[in-house]
Amino acid sequence: MPTASVLPTAPDLAGLEADLVNAAFDGAGWGDLLGLLATATGRVFRLLDLTGALLAASESAMSATPRGPTAGSSAVALAALLVRPALGPAAVVCRDGWCGRGGPVRIGQRYLGVLLLDADQAYADRLVEAATTALAIVALRRDAHIAGLARGVDVVIDDLRHEAIRPAAEFVRVAENAGLDVRIPHAGAALWHRGSDQDAWARACDVIGFPVLRDGDRAWTLLSGDVPAELGRLTRHLAFQLGSPGAVLAAAGPVVPGDPIDPSETATSFSAADAVLSLLRAGHAQAGDPVRDATPARGGASARDDRSRPRDRERTSLLFDDLGLERLLVGLPPQRLRAFAERTLAGLAPADVDLLHAWLETDGSVDATAARLGASPARMRRRLPALVAGLAGPVAEIPVGRLTDLHAATLARRFVALSSAGS
Repeated sequence: MPTASVLPTAPDLAGLEADLVNAAFDGAGWGDLLGLLATATGRVFRLLDLTGALLAASESAMSATPRGPTAGSSAVALAALLVRPALGPAAVVCRDGWCGRGGPVRIGQRYLGVLLLDADQAYADRLVEAATTALAIVALRRDAHIAGLARGVDVVIDDLRHEAIRPAAEFVRVAENAGLDVRIPHAGAALWHRGSDQDAWARACDVIGFPVLRDGDRAWTLLSGDVPAELGRLTRHLAFQLGSPGAVLAAAGPVVPGDPIDPSETATSFSAADAVLSLLRAGHAQAGDPVRDATPARGGASARDDRSRPRDRERTSLLFDDLGLERLLVGLPPQRLRAFAERTLAGLAPADVDLLHAWLETDGSVDATAARLGASPARMRRRLPALVAGLAGPVAEIPVGRLTDLHAATLARRFVALSSAGS
């Protein structure tokens, strides 16, 4: 059986390229172009973005190409393909087992993604070259469409954040016109750019494929569907565009079911996302550890000894559902939080509140508390018993409910401080 590179029915590549370009100018989308390629070659094609997400796929004459997340690949596999000149030919194996070869599709200095087909590398390279211009035309048209909507989208997102659109039917209509789906599970997301290049930040927000409201180094968007997966996709896109995995911190509020429609719940999700982002930023800002995160883990428990949680030091995104006790406090007015903290902590000095918070966050471990605060364990053993006893009695006799109250009060004080700082 002949190989793909010597197929007797191999198309005229120059003619195929012209047909694809004409189709793109006539309004064809990526899927349409891949369909034309499949018809001309008898091959299966997939277009993936640089995070491995499937942008479009063809259907061969013999079998349907799988759709959805399983048809995508990993960013690691794509990275190997992008450095192919240095490492040699690299096949990309998708999550459903499909294997393809191909190459990157560029728009000037920017990568759109990679085009893959089930053929040998030499033939794949020729087909990628023939298809690149048409695929880039579609990408530029999509960018222009997004830019045309941008002026309206930022207003819509701001209105969603502040519950400015009612009733429910109008809420749905306005959101849909801006490319947002509020009829399915969704959540507000808040972003913070940590760098100083505002032009790069603005460009990244313009091309990531998410409707965005940007204000200085802050931005907001709405995530619909699988919120954790969408938050991950968003942060990967931004990391690639900005050239650093830590360039942006991102947080998502609680997921809103979308059925029934309730604009107030969507606004609450955005508000909670801001609070969660403040927690994430505070963790990263801790002295001596620019990528440190002391936010709680999934399952309701609070963060433990930082030395045993190396992944948290590099966390750049956080979901509301990943919080523990903080979930009960997010969204409460600062005045109520302040009153609760002052009443429960009985006028404790700020340094003692920090000490108590560290002790509670580390499950009462003196050594972990000392490590967390950069203090001497011996000094902690002298200070902690007296501090805790003054608030709640001997450690061994403190009811669990009282410990929970104290923990909540230290967290409430933290929220108040973040609110006062304008985070």
